Amino acid sequence: MPWNKLAAIGDFSTVFPLKAIGIEVHPVDDNEDVAKILRNLAISKEFGIIFVTESLLKPAQEVMNEFLDKEMPAIITIPSISGSQGLGVSRVREIMKRAAGRDIMAEED
Repeated sequence: MPWNKLAAIGDFSTVFPLKAIGIEVHPVDDNEDVAKILRNLAISKEFGIIFVTESLLKPAQEVMNEFLDKEMPAIITIPSISGSQGLGVSRVREIMKRAAGRDIMAEED
């Protein structure tokens, strides 16, 4: 059955524990591998959700943008074990602005 798996790409310390809850993990040491791994997972049509750690957002950005308007897979940025850099929230805000036509996540004065 397609689109029924979850995957995570990131540093070993962050993604390896996710294996315990059934997520397929792809530890990455070299940023050059990130785009290739992400693209292969996305085009496989096996994964409904692919998590990518914030620290890998830059090398993964081009592939993430390719799949931004596609229904599946959802590519979601997560913080690494060392903490959030706020990049995931920024990306969600960007997507929401595109969808709604304005920044609905902005704080009201």
